[in-house]
Amino acid sequence: MEMEVKPASDYPLPDLLYLLNRSFEDYLVPISLNLIQFLTMLRKDSVDLYASRVLIMGGEPSGVALIARRGWASRLAAMGIVQNIRGMGAGKWLMEKLIQEARERREREMVLEVIEQNEYAARLYRGCGFQSVRRLIGLTRKSDGEKETRPLDEIDLREAGTLISQYGIPDLPWQLAGETIAHLTPPARAYRKDRAYAVISSPEAEHVVIWTLLVEPAARGKHLGVDMLKSVMANHSGKTWHVSAIMPEEFGSVFERAGFEREDISQWQMKLTLSHI
Repeated sequence: MEMEVKPASDYPLPDLLYLLNRSFEDYLVPISLNLIQFLTMLRKDSVDLYASRVLIMGGEPSGVALIARRGWASRLAAMGIVQNIRGMGAGKWLMEKLIQEARERREREMVLEVIEQNEYAARLYRGCGFQSVRRLIGLTRKSDGEKETRPLDEIDLREAGTLISQYGIPDLPWQLAGETIAHLTPPARAYRKDRAYAVISSPEAEHVVIWTLLVEPAARGKHLGVDMLKSVMANHSGKTWHVSAIMPEEFGSVFERAGFEREDISQWQMKLTLSHI
């Protein structure tokens, strides 16, 4: 069946969202976004709808690939194929097309995350030249009902993003990079305690995501990270706390010392070098 692509920017946002949700039906971790969630993702992750693609097969929209861009790098933010044409080679064709277009844009690297347990997708990306950078994990902790509050200073989310860019590891997953965190807005919050920092989603919700935990390099090894986690949870008691499966595995022990448990789903952070020039 003949395949072609069109810019995602050619489609009204509700239509594009409908296709995205269709393309992830019966996926290992199903995705079903509403319009507000979709708009938030586009903004904070720097998704370029003109560079993103809708796959056309037999004249019908049959898949979607969202491409985020910053500087010389791009990220495959999402790629899905509608259920009735999976297994027909569309995913590989589309991925090769996206890589070709990234090279034409003179980008130097493309990155993505893929669920480790999704062996078919991982093989597809490796077959296209992507290499694993590290394993990414998710963690969860239910509140123990602690009522005692601890002193924390709230800081601007933009300041938190700057600190991550300054002190964080240079190859953080895209969603945890300083540029992404700087694009978060309230009701997300950022906190400082001594030389440790944390960024969380809305503390008014029943389930709260911890986006960032950062300790300045000169202060590491003093358990400030664990103390920050416990302080944040104490100040917002009665919540269920989540770390999405985009946290580098090497940081997992800090969360585990604060009572978090690893989730079953993990991901590979992957990178394709496009050019050294």
